[in-house]
Amino acid sequence: MSENTKLGEFDLIERLIKQYKKGPGAISKSFGDDAVWETLTPGYELLITTDLFIEDIHFSADYSDAFHLGYKSLAVNLSDIAAMGGIPRFFLISLGIPEYISLNFLEEFYKGLNRLSGE
Repeated sequence: MSENTKLGEFDLIERLIKQYKKGPGAISKSFGDDAVWETLTPGYELLITTDLFIEDIHFSADYSDAFHLGYKSLAVNLSDIAAMGGIPRFFLISLGIPEYISLNFLEEFYKGLNRLSGE
């Protein structure tokens, strides 16, 4: 078992983030609920979050349909923002798409994502 596995997720994050709390570009507020809280200008703050879903770790294609996977992909991030008292304004999405994924799967994925986003 490696040292960072023994540390646990939150201890590892705390240990790594210390190097970014100094100097130009430093994060103004600490991590919490899987998000960063950054003051852009006085009175304007931004919460940033991201989650990575890995097949066979966070979901299984055997029992996860594309629509619900898209929905869940956005829901977990909205939950992180809500846990910090934020109001979601927009979202970004990154996908790692294996060759075997069909266009139909991707269309259904985005239908689920759009259902939750109100589109």
